[in-house]
Amino acid sequence: MAVSNTTVTEAIDTVQTYDLPALVDLALRTHPETAISWEEAKAAAARLERDRSTWYPTLTAMAFGQHFKTSIPIPGSALVSNGYGAFGSLNLAWTLFDFGRREALVDAGEKRLNAANFAFDRKHQEIAYRVASSFFSYQTTLAKVTAAEQTLEAAKANAASVKAKLAHGLATKPDLLLAIQEQAKASYDLQDTRGSVTQTRADLTANLGISPAYSLHLIDLSKLPLPAGLEQSVETIADQALEQRPDLMARLAELRAREAEVKKARAEFWPKVSLRGMIGNQYWGGVHTNPPGNEHYSASNLVDTAMLNVEWTLFDGFERNNAVREAEAKKASSEAQLEALRLEIIRDIWKAYADTKTALEKRSFALALLQAAEESYAATQESYSHGFSTVIELLSAQKDLARARFTEIESRAALLQSATTLVYVAGGQNQTDSNTDNQTYGSGPAH
Repeated sequence: MAVSNTTVTEAIDTVQTYDLPALVDLALRTHPETAISWEEAKAAAARLERDRSTWYPTLTAMAFGQHFKTSIPIPGSALVSNGYGAFGSLNLAWTLFDFGRREALVDAGEKRLNAANFAFDRKHQEIAYRVASSFFSYQTTLAKVTAAEQTLEAAKANAASVKAKLAHGLATKPDLLLAIQEQAKASYDLQDTRGSVTQTRADLTANLGISPAYSLHLIDLSKLPLPAGLEQSVETIADQALEQRPDLMARLAELRAREAEVKKARAEFWPKVSLRGMIGNQYWGGVHTNPPGNEHYSASNLVDTAMLNVEWTLFDGFERNNAVREAEAKKASSEAQLEALRLEIIRDIWKAYADTKTALEKRSFALALLQAAEESYAATQESYSHGFSTVIELLSAQKDLARARFTEIESRAALLQSATTLVYVAGGQNQTDSNTDNQTYGSGPAH
């Protein structure tokens, strides 16, 4: 499942307008980390099959040839034999009973395969979360650019209005300088905000697993639906997380694998019973002796053996004792890691729940603030045009409106981000998009 440049290019549609689910789908197909976790799961499956192979017999073929010359002392001389020989055989070895060694080995392999599969699932969730977070950051920056452009246009209009009044003697030079100062500040803020677009876009493409050179059409932040409220209690969400978080399930599977390793280490104290057999042919050719008689001969013999072996290590310098202690220590470590992860999950859920609840409340205040600032600015602008308000009041209303726009944008992004974080730490799978969860949140309009 390696991701090549050709695959990435084929996966990207430069015409499509990507919403968040489409971006997540793109990342899962192109991000190298997806391929890494997939290959690790495949390796775990291969290791399991390798462990299962210990149940089967092994059959090996062996053959060799030689030339020999031997000398045996005899009275007055030596008996010399020389010639060549060949031997070929099939050897069978089969462990019949090992007091649970193989069962424990296969059990540990199965648990680690489960852990790898759970890790693969969690990696998908992690990539989806990172894509959503960077998407919200990028779209928030674009929205702030739009708000900064609106503020600059308002500053230009106010400066033009003050200049027109100055021409008719209804304003002073300091009034005009203040208006020009606010216009310059608005221009600076716009350029500063535009400078953040490149960085947030690079973060988004990095989390998508593609080059920043690719140009994607993205849905506008204002079109994303917002959660209307938290439908479930924090206790319910925490209970569900402890049942469905893939990384917690992976940690539990690793604990079960460590338990199997303890059983295997203890089984090493017992004997192994195995069957061994061999059948082959031994050939001697061109053999002659000297003395006597310079006789030549050849021979071919069928050779076979069958053995039932009992192998029992009685003392090994306490290696097996220490192996059991090591396995038990690793098991205890896995238990502690599992408990630590449970506590971390509960803590993260409580924090994300509180952040989301706060973001929901701040969102309503941000909308009210924006509406009040728009009405105040419109009223102050009209009042100034009739000579009832000062330029300082006009510029103050303009700055308040600019801050209210940024606050509204940030409140939307904060709500989307906190909602996504709550779904991620709960280990839930999003039903319709990657920023809301139907079971956790009530549906709400995109406002």
